[in-house]
This record gives sequence, structure tokens and C-alpha cells, in this order.
Amino acid sequence: MPCDLQLPEKGVLNEVLADLVAAPAKPQPARLAIIACGVKIHFPWDRACERFRQAAALARQATDALPVEIVAADEPFEDPDALLAFLDSELAKGLAGVIFFHAAYTAGEIGSALGRWLLDHPLPLMSWAWPEPGTGDRNEANSLTCQNFILQMLGSLGVPYAWQHLPLDKSAAYPLESFARACYARHGFRRAKLLHAGGSRVTAFYDGEVDELAVFKTLGCRFDRVDLETVYQHACKRFKDADVRRLVKTLTSHPACARVDVPEEQMMQTYRFGLGMLDLAHEHGYLGATVKSWPDLFDCYGCAIDGSVSMMNDYGFCVAEEGEMNGLLSSLALFLVSDGKAVPTMMDLSLWKQAQDRLGIWHCGASPTRLLKPGTSFTATRHSILENGDPETAVGLMLEFLLACGPVTVLRYLAPDAGQWFGFEGEFVETDLDYRGTYGLMKATGEASLGRIMHTILSRGLDHHWSVGYGHWHNELRQLNHFCGIGETPLTPAETPHGLSLRAR
Repeated sequence: MPCDLQLPEKGVLNEVLADLVAAPAKPQPARLAIIACGVKIHFPWDRACERFRQAAALARQATDALPVEIVAADEPFEDPDALLAFLDSELAKGLAGVIFFHAAYTAGEIGSALGRWLLDHPLPLMSWAWPEPGTGDRNEANSLTCQNFILQMLGSLGVPYAWQHLPLDKSAAYPLESFARACYARHGFRRAKLLHAGGSRVTAFYDGEVDELAVFKTLGCRFDRVDLETVYQHACKRFKDADVRRLVKTLTSHPACARVDVPEEQMMQTYRFGLGMLDLAHEHGYLGATVKSWPDLFDCYGCAIDGSVSMMNDYGFCVAEEGEMNGLLSSLALFLVSDGKAVPTMMDLSLWKQAQDRLGIWHCGASPTRLLKPGTSFTATRHSILENGDPETAVGLMLEFLLACGPVTVLRYLAPDAGQWFGFEGEFVETDLDYRGTYGLMKATGEASLGRIMHTILSRGLDHHWSVGYGHWHNELRQLNHFCGIGETPLTPAETPHGLSLRAR
């Protein structure tokens, strides 16, 4: 569900970036077909046609603000061959999903033919019946029975679907919008090409591994592995030092920048990598990227990537650090279902305040500046974790700040195959900066308590990186993953601060 909090449209460096590198590619708009059924001999055809026109109009209104086009048949179908001909025709033009409106009761051939077609062309399907008023007279459409009848066939055939039983009014808008967002996200994933800069995970980050073919099978996206030196040399060839220095000066002179504690050359190195990745993304059509943050950048290039990850996410190019392709997939899911409005960032679950029933969500300093809490400032620093060992050799650029208060969704596609997911909703609330870095303090607001969420994560041994996006998107993500065949990790029954592993031996 869209976030009431209005995040800034642009980050600190967007204006300069627009002069230096092309805007990131956007997913293609998605086309959804709305169809209906009925049988002329049994129920009034003119009323079924009018209801279908109303349903199509409501679907268009519900998706008007999204990059989604609704195409509608001329009238309800009673001939399965005519239905299949329409679907085949629209499929040839590109389809991302189907809305099936039960305008009136239908013959069984419609349901079985539709189900068989969906087995051959596995698109998301929304079944929509409407509650008829009891008049004491004739049953005018028998819509609920029709829905029951058709969904039994689809279930027997093993066709995944979503359903709603809502009247022809604005109450149907949110379910239609959510379904459209899931279709758009699935459509975007299936056509996406991603960049893996650095080509591998960070040392011993085993939950950063990814099974490429498994991801290609379910989500449909593929990615290219490019070494860091290729990115660096590309940036050096394409961008002058003066270009890079513009970014540094814009950042350090910004009114929200409270302190700079990192050498200029480290900032220059950081932004060279970011510019190189953005230019490669434009050149090859990448929709998102991950980058192996360390130890390579620390040891070989004398910088950190975090400042560039912040910049790229601000610019609308979805990026996760630490060579985390599963983290990128998680962030990209939030990015797609929200049409970019979630502005996701990859984080750690770092501070469980059990007495206050709050969860501190933190990372070193790579969150986009669009998420800066209003009225606060950011600092440009070296890596705080490296400073724990030796502040003299610590490198940056990191951007450290409090994250804005507001509703959030937290998501993870689990390594290595992204075949399971777990997510939850909450709200960032008022807090101090408990750790240096980027930080927000969350209270749980969704279907599960914080204790149960953490019990599930720890008892089931889930991954340690989590993508956070603004707004509540759990319903849309659930539909997306349902139609991609990705299983949802169930909540554990307990919510204690201790437990046993629930994995079978």
C-alpha cells in the first residue's frame, strides 16, 4: 500500500548526476486484459454486458497512476473458442496478467479452456465476483456460484490465482491496484538484466550466494558478472576528474551535510565506481546492480562503495552492496511493486530492544539521502567498523544519518535460490542514532508481533541481510511471489526471546 510519507523525489546528488550520466532504465509498462463470462440463455445479457463495462472502468481507475494498461474484451464470453482467440491475440501484443470478471454464470467449458490456456501461458489471474443484492425475486447473475465453479476447475488444474468478492464500486480499487502492481513487478523481473560488479560475494557471506538458474526459472531475470577493475577503468575513460569532483563538492557543501571526515581522494574513488556502474547500466540496459564492497575496494582502491550505493539508489537505480544478489532481488521486488516509491535500502537487523519491543535496523552508511529524517543532517565519514580496528587506515565514503519515520516493509529472498521469502511490516519511530551508520528503529505493525518475527528469523536460520522499503507492500509482495512460485516462510508459533532451531535434522 502506498506510503503516506512523502519522500523527496530527488537525492542530494541527482541534479549533478543528470548532467553526467543518463537516467536509469525503467521497466516496460505492463498490459493487463480484463475478460468476463456469461450465458445468454440463462441470465440477462444486457445487464451482464453493462456490469462488465463498469468492471473494466473500475480497473482502469484503480491502475490509472501506474505504468499499467488495461485492455478489455468487447463483451463477456460464452464461447470458449472466442475467449481463447481474444487471449491469444492480446498475448501476441504482450500481456502481464488477466482479470476474470464473473458477470454472470457460465458454462464449464469457459473455465476449463481458460485454465488450460493458463497452463500453457502462466500469467497471473485475478478472479472477481460481485455480491448480488437479495431482491426476493430472480437470481440475476449467480456470480458467486460462478466464481466457485470456475475456481474449482483452476484449482484442479493447478493454476495459481488470486480472487476477490467485492461490489462494483471503489471498495474493489485497492485489490485491483495490488494485483496490477504484482503483475507489473513480475513483468519487470522477467525482462530484467542485472549487473554484478565484482562478480562474487564478500568472503564467507554464504547467504550472499545465488543460484542463477533457479532465479532465472522463478523470477526470470539474469545478470552479468563484471570485475571491479572493468568498472573502474570504464569510469576513468568516460569521466574526468572534474566531473567526479562536482559530486564531491555538491555533497560536502549541501546544507544537510553536518560534517566531513574523509579525504577527498577517497570520496573521488567512491564516486568513480558509482559513475562507472551507472554508465554501464545505461549502456547495457541493467535494471539494478549489486557490488562487492569489500575487501577489494578497501585493499586495492582505498575507498568504500557505500556513498555510491546511496547515490545510485537516490537516482532510481536499485543497488545492493556486499556482492548480495539476493539482497538486490529483495530490494528490486520492493522497487517494482511500489513503482520506485519505496526507495529500498539493504540493512542488518542489529539491535533488538526487547524491553521496548523495538528493532534497530542498521547498516554502515549506504542508504539513499532521500530517506534522511526531515530536520536532521548527515555526515560524510570513513567506515565506522574499520575505525574499530584502526582509525588511521579506515577508508570511506560513508553517509551516516537517521532514517525518516514512517511505515516500512522488510523483505528477504533467501539464499541461494531465492525459492523462499520472508517479510514483515512495521514503522520507523522516533529514536536517537544508536549506532553510527544509517539507522532506523522499528515497531511491528503487521500481522505478526516483533517477538514472533525475530523468533522465526532466528529459529529458522534465515539470512542476515534485509531490504527495507517505505510503505506497506506485504500484500503486493505476497501476490508477486505466489505467481512466481516462490514459497513464503511461515511464522513460528512462539514469540519468546529464546528458542530451538526448527530445521529438521
